[in-house]
Amino acid sequence: MMTPVSPDKPVRTVLVVALTRMGDIYELYPMVVSLTEKYPGCRVFLVAYREFCHALGPLVRFSGIFPVDGPNLRSRIRSGESPMSVYRSLETLIRGLNELDGDLLINLTPNRIGAVLGYVIRAREKKGLHMTPDGFRAHYGSWIAYLSTLVRNRLYNSLNLSDLFLKIGGVERDEIHSGLFIPQRAKDAVRQRLDEAGAGKRILAIATGASADLKRWPPEEFAELIRILLEWEKDVHAILLGSGPEDTLRNARISAVLSKMGPGLLRRVHDWTGKTNVDELFALLELSEILVSNDTGTMHAAALLRTPVVCLSFANLFYPETGPASPGNVVVYSLAPCSPCATDSRCTDPVCRKDLEPASLARIIHCRMAFPKVPDKNDMRRLLHRLSGLLAVGRSDLAVATIDAWGDIRFRSLGPGERTPEAFYRRVYEWIWREEFEGRNGNREPFDVPVPEDAGNVLECAEKIESFAMEALRGISDVRLCLGKGGGAGRVSEEILVRFEQIDTFFEEAAWSCPPVGPLVVFFQMEKESIDIWDPFEMEQLVGRTEETYTNLLRRVRLFMTVVRDPGSRSLNETPDRSTLVLAVPVL
Repeated sequence: MMTPVSPDKPVRTVLVVALTRMGDIYELYPMVVSLTEKYPGCRVFLVAYREFCHALGPLVRFSGIFPVDGPNLRSRIRSGESPMSVYRSLETLIRGLNELDGDLLINLTPNRIGAVLGYVIRAREKKGLHMTPDGFRAHYGSWIAYLSTLVRNRLYNSLNLSDLFLKIGGVERDEIHSGLFIPQRAKDAVRQRLDEAGAGKRILAIATGASADLKRWPPEEFAELIRILLEWEKDVHAILLGSGPEDTLRNARISAVLSKMGPGLLRRVHDWTGKTNVDELFALLELSEILVSNDTGTMHAAALLRTPVVCLSFANLFYPETGPASPGNVVVYSLAPCSPCATDSRCTDPVCRKDLEPASLARIIHCRMAFPKVPDKNDMRRLLHRLSGLLAVGRSDLAVATIDAWGDIRFRSLGPGERTPEAFYRRVYEWIWREEFEGRNGNREPFDVPVPEDAGNVLECAEKIESFAMEALRGISDVRLCLGKGGGAGRVSEEILVRFEQIDTFFEEAAWSCPPVGPLVVFFQMEKESIDIWDPFEMEQLVGRTEETYTNLLRRVRLFMTVVRDPGSRSLNETPDRSTLVLAVPVL
């Protein structure tokens, strides 16, 4: 994956384009902190939707914010307005960014408008999504192509978005500096309000909202959970969090249900919906013993503070990628066959929410509260052991955030979810992508997930992809002969071009019919699409780059087959000899 070469010049100005959800901005913040540590004195500017800019308060490593009116922009695009007209509405924004004379642009916006911005914003070095002069997407850096790949292959991804953003930015997590600053006045205001409410030092924060109804646990279930926990923990006070009219109605409903359960219960339940600004929210989370939350931005704020989180993951959320990125955090998720559902699902019977019982969840939260906020290695071992005996009933399971051998967050399931075919292939791809993108083995642990029964069929599909990739490489050799030495002399036959189209169609059909090989195929498609050579006079270079994409696919398919055939034959400390894996590639 091509990345423009940066001149030998210090990085002083970094531009981050993230027209995404609020939670994503919190997840990318560790990347920003690490960038400021790697490039001392650099300024980091963020391009974000205006509706989320108010929530950045304690994230002080941003030197400036460029707000974009998201609702207006989306409505104009959907209305069929001409692209040029939409572009002109962004001219002021783009002019302001270009006047900063950026040294590094990191574009994390995974859509068409993001590709356009990646093209028109000037910077000496670019990472992330871009656009070629002839209007196609280009991914500058392997990890940004991986981000696009996982959209269609989520079940085979185990990399948390927080770590993925770090890799896209080319930095490692800085565990020393959080990069957060909560004003003392916010801390004092929160402490005073807690004292006035009679709340002691043990605070249970509860975020009941989420961006969509399918992602929200029902209010009646939250009420029963709070009742059980307050009965067990006599000195704990619960704070209901949220903002906006929907959260206000939901938390009022929870309070109403609790009032019927016992008159004294509400004295230890405090509804703070809409009563905190962002600095006060962070101050409260910092004081809280634990946060219980649907998968939402508040959860990611707690993860930045290292406040323990028990997250409820429903609907189209997939816990390995969106779970709260801090060791010791717990995710409760559904094992229903339809979970996680598609990103555009309109489910009318959310069984994933029905499987979770309040009493079962209360035991999990009670267990996590018995351990330190930031568990050491011994604490983690004991926590995992305790939680493994508290698996939720029904079709729910637990996953706990741990640190893997390379320092990345990994959510490992403690129950049946870790013995599924998807869990096996996630481990396979951890190994492959580490080797491919970082030149190092991605897992120092042995495979402890059983080989799935369908492995034979999957290998058969991979072998067919291998043979078609070999045929494509032979076709490229024929193209070189047609063009003649030096390029430009000759004509490529229509028969060869049709055959290339048939080969690529086979790859796409294989990815749909055999999902475990999907990541290999989709990443190949991203690489091929990212070839940013459009000048017809550079035909020889275009052929070379195309050849590279098929060679990469062939190598990765063979890596895949090597691990799937006999995952127990190596401790996965070893790096395979690449020469044996590409031996059959024709010399062109």
